[in-house]
Amino acid sequence: MKIAILGSTGFVGGILINKAIKQGYQVKTHARRPEKLQDIRDKVEIIEGSIFDYSVIEKTIQGTEAVLSTVGPPPGKQCDPVLYQKTMMNIVDIMNKNGVKRYIHIGGAVHLGGKEEIWSVKRKFLRVFLKLLSKQILIAKQLEWEVLKASNLDWTLIRPPRISKGMATGKISADDKKPDTLSINVDDLTDFMLAQISSQEWFRTAPLVSNI
Repeated sequence: MKIAILGSTGFVGGILINKAIKQGYQVKTHARRPEKLQDIRDKVEIIEGSIFDYSVIEKTIQGTEAVLSTVGPPPGKQCDPVLYQKTMMNIVDIMNKNGVKRYIHIGGAVHLGGKEEIWSVKRKFLRVFLKLLSKQILIAKQLEWEVLKASNLDWTLIRPPRISKGMATGKISADDKKPDTLSINVDDLTDFMLAQISSQEWFRTAPLVSNI
């Protein structure tokens, strides 16, 4: 099966793409600086360019059966939320043009958008902290979600809390109302992402995923 991975040079994306290769997927990805993918350049198809370039993303998605994305504003830095909204609109448009339905994207546990969610004191505190760090990140993620909800894709928006380093435990909670804890290690998160390719459990929903 051929898949596209967007954001493969980041912390989560780098681990995700290596796991996808080991699981036998044919992978296409993009990179503004392809040298960052030096170690796997012979194992994946790399399109040089930015996530914000429509033609680059179209070349990356063409010929694939599913798209996984870890793209998002960098923590602690200012961003233009509308730029990420437009990028999500581009991805939806490109997937529709190419007949690709399955889309798996990383959001966050503290941006708004869900119905009847349960907000613990700790989760509220995490949201306040992130707002102080970069309110634009929260806005960008909310705008992305609105675009997905209006689309006809078979999307899943995975919403982790704090992402930590560490080996997979296999002890994962996924719930659309509340996270079990406020942390998940990157190995468990990427395992969960890849498992969604062949699963319909979370179609058109936004599970809050955390370690137990």
